[in-house]
Amino acid sequence: MYAQTRTNTASAHSFVSSRPPVKKVYGSDRIGIVGFHDRGFVIAKPAEPHAAWLQQRSQTLHEKIGGCTNITDGLRQSLELIKKVPKGILRRIWLLSDGHPNIETDSLNAIVDEARQAYCNINTIGFGNPNNYDENLLRNIASSTHNGKFVPVTTLRQLTDALIRSGDGRQRTRHHHRSETTILAIDLSYSMRESMENTTKIAVVETAVMQLLLYKQRCFA
Repeated sequence: MYAQTRTNTASAHSFVSSRPPVKKVYGSDRIGIVGFHDRGFVIAKPAEPHAAWLQQRSQTLHEKIGGCTNITDGLRQSLELIKKVPKGILRRIWLLSDGHPNIETDSLNAIVDEARQAYCNINTIGFGNPNNYDENLLRNIASSTHNGKFVPVTTLRQLTDALIRSGDGRQRTRHHHRSETTILAIDLSYSMRESMENTTKIAVVETAVMQLLLYKQRCFA
């Protein structure tokens, strides 16, 4: 259940100043997972981090690898989940990719603009060797939303830190923390089977996602 609400009395940024008043929702966070290769697909709808089924599905990413890199449909599927989140809850997409998009590239800008209009931040992660992904594109996607950021990542530690420190980094109780729903949009193209830190890229991602879930559990225990 989404928790208690409080009225939003002011807007901090000009982008949101024209929004109608909404009630801020306070409580625990929710996390969902979307994968993409030739197309985007939902792996886990947003749930609280202690959900056993969410933890289980987060460790099956390696079973779903295949195809090319359709960032557009990955964001599209993520945004469909975000649109179902009640107003007053912070909404964020983390887009992780290790390569260049090569399907539906002409529609990418429209999807990013749709996310902005939905007041959804997109943070982007360039994963692995920076020569293999389009840093300028990932930076542009992030900067096209009102508070998005780009993070380059080459290690498990860096990935875990990026996901955990997406807010202010402090642990809070559920009644003093603005509730947030985060969708992890993860590149599952064949290149994610490549090596990283004595394992595979996708194994690093699975470990980082589990660490994120465990961290969120501690925050709201």
